[in-house]
Amino acid sequence: MIKNQAENFNDDREALELRAASINRGKWVYQVVRHALDAGMSWDEIREAIHRAGAYKGYHEFPRTTDLKEFARGFATQDLTKVNDGRIPVLTDEEFIWEVHYCPMVEAWMSYTDDEEFISKLCDVCMEIDRGTMSTYGWELDLKETIGRGDGRCMICMKKKLEKAN
Repeated sequence: MIKNQAENFNDDREALELRAASINRGKWVYQVVRHALDAGMSWDEIREAIHRAGAYKGYHEFPRTTDLKEFARGFATQDLTKVNDGRIPVLTDEEFIWEVHYCPMVEAWMSYTDDEEFISKLCDVCMEIDRGTMSTYGWELDLKETIGRGDGRCMICMKKKLEKAN
């Protein structure tokens, strides 16, 4: 179902509970990454670990399909929509765009630091979870905008790779 306008779930009790859990998860992610960096891991090593976790999700938590619309139904659940004030502005056979107007992860990270560059990098690295998921389908993920970069919203574009003509 394509929603033309993002809903605001700030007054929805269930959404607030889900957001609190997501903020807690964001704090865990921040601490794990910060300690991994302090222990000498590189951003690339952290990125690879998160990508692998995303591949696991792709194989075990989403419908195994070649249909991007079917995948979108499994991805953009009501809970995820509520947590992120999300919507689907584009859904075709070739492209699925997930638009997010609130990110509990960024809110969590901002409780630890105001370093915009670090938050932006952390956001991009954490998106490896979705890049890893897309890789299990042979699809691409492109971040047009992100809250972590200060864009005010996320525009996450998932699309099938174009077949190259011979």
